[in-house]
Amino acid sequence: MNKPGFSTHTPVDSVQWEYRDRQYEILIKRDDLIHPFVSGNKWRKLKYNLDSAGRQKARKIVTYGGAFSNHLIATACACSVAGIPNVGIVRGDELDEHSNYVLRMCHEFGMDLQFVSRAEYDDIKDQDGLSDNGEFHIPEGGANQAGIKGCEEIFDSSWFDHEVTDVVCGVGTSTTLIGLIRSIPSEIHIHGIAALREADYLKRHITEHINGQTHWILHTEFARKGFGQIDETLTLTMQNFTSQTGILLDPVYTGKGIAAIEQMYDSGQFTDQNKVLFLHTGGMTGLLSNRWLKS
Repeated sequence: MNKPGFSTHTPVDSVQWEYRDRQYEILIKRDDLIHPFVSGNKWRKLKYNLDSAGRQKARKIVTYGGAFSNHLIATACACSVAGIPNVGIVRGDELDEHSNYVLRMCHEFGMDLQFVSRAEYDDIKDQDGLSDNGEFHIPEGGANQAGIKGCEEIFDSSWFDHEVTDVVCGVGTSTTLIGLIRSIPSEIHIHGIAALREADYLKRHITEHINGQTHWILHTEFARKGFGQIDETLTLTMQNFTSQTGILLDPVYTGKGIAAIEQMYDSGQFTDQNKVLFLHTGGMTGLLSNRWLKS
């Protein structure tokens, strides 16, 4: 097994943009620049999982995801670099490798795609670690202790020389948010922007992993129509931001994150006294969905 050499020393950029007669200025941690397909928190969550698989001499990687999973394509690409066979268990037995661009690209990277019913998927998606037959399982989204460990490395103390007061990131499984809470100084407020509606259930999971830290909040009010859903306002927000900054966003996580920051400034939750740092978690293959193309 080769060790993928993706650099995680990504820059922090200062960006400004205008929307609806208001000026915004924030810092962005550009983890989207790690790699085109193994970018952002996807590599952070894979790094120690693949390291553990190598140390335990796993014969293949098995992981789990939906039809448009950024985690699946990141795993397929990273495993191709590492030279290790890999299997993607995909939710939806009506699908195949030609159903969309993401699955086709997983196939191109050499991932063995196996399609299962949604009921079966829900029963197996959380398998974790080395099995008796030598397969190393990474749960859906890389949501395990190894994934959290990788996300604890996103920031070190040098990133906070900019007098940052608030860090904002998108939230799916909450793995990245947990890593940030455990590693960022307690005087800095951390805002997780839930991509799913009715995501309050994540709060209990987060609390179980953070040793009583309180400098965080999970915002569930910015999920809009729900996970992977796109509306006209979100489309316009993303296009406006990208056209002025040159930084692409995805509609599932980072687009909602920037929209949330705008709303928090507009509502007074953020003021000119706040120095906001946004974590760009990559995942740009979200732009390959038919829903986004037609938005």
